[in-house]
Amino acid sequence: MSSPEIQLKELLQQLTLKDFPAISVAVGKGHHRVWQASAGCCDLQHSIKITPDTGFGIGSITKVFVAVIILQLTEEGLLSLDLPLSHWLEKSFLSGIANAETVTVRQLLSHYTGIPSWENQPAWIGAARGKGIEPEKRWSPAEAIEYIRGKEPLCRPGEQFNYSNTNFTLLGLLIERVTQNSFETELYRRIIGPLALENTCLAGAALSAPLKIANKYHHADASFIKNAGLSPWFKPANNNLIDVSANNLSVEWAAGGIISTAQDLISFILALKNGRLLNAQSWQEMQNWMPADNASMGLSLFRAETNNGRATGHGGNVLGFSACAWWYEKTDCAIVILTNLGSMHADPEANCASKLFRESEIGRLAQEICALS
Repeated sequence: MSSPEIQLKELLQQLTLKDFPAISVAVGKGHHRVWQASAGCCDLQHSIKITPDTGFGIGSITKVFVAVIILQLTEEGLLSLDLPLSHWLEKSFLSGIANAETVTVRQLLSHYTGIPSWENQPAWIGAARGKGIEPEKRWSPAEAIEYIRGKEPLCRPGEQFNYSNTNFTLLGLLIERVTQNSFETELYRRIIGPLALENTCLAGAALSAPLKIANKYHHADASFIKNAGLSPWFKPANNNLIDVSANNLSVEWAAGGIISTAQDLISFILALKNGRLLNAQSWQEMQNWMPADNASMGLSLFRAETNNGRATGHGGNVLGFSACAWWYEKTDCAIVILTNLGSMHADPEANCASKLFRESEIGRLAQEICALS
C-alpha cells in the first residue's frame, strides 16, 4: 500500500478533477507543519494551477483571530469578558440592535447573545452575495449592522446558542474603540506580524500585501438562485459553478474577511494551541465549552466528535471560498483545508471544505501522516 502522503495527494487530485476547482491542505503536529500539498486550478478558464502561496478566503476562521485579539486585550486589562458591550460602545449606536446594550463580551465570543445575524437577512444576501453586488463597493461594518437594526432578538442573552456574524462585527468595533487603532492594524500588530504570516491579510484593507489570490467559485444550484440571485457580474464555470471573482470580501470584515494560505493558517493554529498567542488563563477561557447545536462552543472555538476523533477548531464559508482549521485532541494533529469553492445559501449538501473534513478521508490520512512524522 502507498504511503499516506501519496494517498492524500492522489485524493486531492481526484477531488479537483471532479468536484472542486482547487484545494490546499496543510498538516501540523506539535509546533511544526509536517506536510502540505495543493491541487487544482486557481483559474479554471485559463487552467492556471495553484501554488502553496495562493491565497484563499478563510471565512469565519477569521473569528478565531478576533477572539485572540479580544483575549489579549483582556490580559492587558483593557477589556473584561463579563462587562456589557455598552461599557465601551455608545448606547446611541447600539440602540435598535436587539440585546446589544446588555450582552457581555463573553456572550459575543460564544454566540450566546440572541442578536440576529446580518448574514441571514434576505436583503443583505441579495446585496452582498447575489443579484445586487457592486464589485467596486467597499462595505463599512456599520452598513452590515443596519440590516438587523430593529429586528427582534432570537432569545435572551445567555439563554442559548445562535451563531451570528453580527457578534463579530461588534467585536471588531470594540477592538477599534479600545485600542484607538483599526482592526486591521491590531490584526497585523498582534498576530500577522509576530507569526510572520507573509501571505495573510484582511480583504479590502489598506495594509493588504499584494497576494496572489485564487479566483472565487460558487455553487449555482436552485437554492442559491432562490436565496441570493445571480448577478450580471457572475460568469458561468464548469460543473454548474459560477465564477464570482468580481465580488470582494470587504463585506465580511471581522466576521470573515481574512485571506490566507494553508501554510500560514496552520502556523496560526499551531501557535494558538501551543500557547504562543495567549496565556494559560485565556487559553482555558477559550475552552470553556457550552452547548452549540451538534457540537460545543468555547470562545470562538468549536469542539465536535468526528469519525476520526474529537476535534477543536472552526470552519468558514463565504462567497467563492470555504475553509476549515481543526486539530484532533488525541493525536495532536492539526489540519487546514482551503478551497476556492463556496456553498453559502446553496443546497446544504453542496461541496465545501467543511464537508471534506466531515466526510472525506483527509482527516484520517492527515493523522496517519502525523503518526509517521
